[in-house]
Amino acid sequence: MDEGLVAIVTAGVGLVGGLGGAAMGGLAAVRGARMGAETTARATIEQARAQERAQHDHWLRDERKRAAVLMLEAYDRFTIAASNVTRMFDLEIEASPDVWAAYATSMNEIRRAYFPLRLVGPARVHQAARVLWQLIEEYNEGIKEWADGIVTATDETRVGWQAREEQQRPALGRAHSDLINAASESLQGNDSAPRPN
Repeated sequence: MDEGLVAIVTAGVGLVGGLGGAAMGGLAAVRGARMGAETTARATIEQARAQERAQHDHWLRDERKRAAVLMLEAYDRFTIAASNVTRMFDLEIEASPDVWAAYATSMNEIRRAYFPLRLVGPARVHQAARVLWQLIEEYNEGIKEWADGIVTATDETRVGWQAREEQQRPALGRAHSDLINAASESLQGNDSAPRPN
């Protein structure tokens, strides 16, 4: 075989081998770049999801705090108004439409404040708020009964109303404390997702 021909064949094999190697290297580079891009895309998506979860958790914590504060502030106004109504019924203070209006307003505030806790409060906060709300509604029924019958009531009936109201106060206080404890734990992150009931 001619030396020139051997050189051409060798060069051709080398060229084919070089082109094949370059092609394989190029394919590997493309594949590596694609894998790197996919990994980066997955990491970016996961980072965006984590940030979205963090923002949602922050929003939910703020809403829970706002709802709990509204309920607790409404309860404080309710206790003052209820005390004034019972003092008015007991003739400790002068009867006034303003006292009754303040009480009615406080009941409306309690009802408006309770429902946001149903939406955003975790289960324990919702349950504590529900117990407090139900006790307040029962208390309110007693106050309305007292108001409706105050003119015609006997001394015995008045004593019964007073006794019932005095028995309800400690239960209201305990339920208020339970709500404070549940809301505090929730705001410290010790509760799970909200329960919409």
